[in-house]
Amino acid sequence: MYIFAKHTVFKNPVNSDRTIYFSFRYLPFVLGLVFIIIPIFAHLDPENSTFNGEPGPPDSWTTALFVLIGILIGLVPFLYKDKLVVVELDNQNIRILKDEEVIEVSWLDIKTIKLLPAIFPPVYKLTLVDSDDYYLFNTTRWGINFLIFTWDWSEMGALIRKKKKELGI
Repeated sequence: MYIFAKHTVFKNPVNSDRTIYFSFRYLPFVLGLVFIIIPIFAHLDPENSTFNGEPGPPDSWTTALFVLIGILIGLVPFLYKDKLVVVELDNQNIRILKDEEVIEVSWLDIKTIKLLPAIFPPVYKLTLVDSDDYYLFNTTRWGINFLIFTWDWSEMGALIRKKKKELGI
């Protein structure tokens, strides 16, 4: 069952990297703004702009393309913003920190936990037994990504592999 409390003491917890969490959460917005602002500044200051080797502002199609790409990149976090969480693990429990809410579950309450391919730093998808809802969480930068394959060599990744093997998740 789910416990909404902050008083359980974890022994030797392994935590998600908060820097990566905030990067996944806010970096697409920043990149989207950059794609939108660059052609606008080029139009505001055309004598200092060069596009395709010619001085002057970009043409309207280039500006529209940059703005459209910026909007699309900026909208990407809306696909997963309610699913991205910070997780603390130990041998017995999992603590899910979702905004101001704290959800504590046992490893036995986990339906699936799997590493998502082609995403680096490593991101896991966690599904609970009593819910169809899922959570996304990161570990650390210890791993490697090659094409669509991702390996997680972090301490959290080792604990997840161990628990998956023990519990048959």
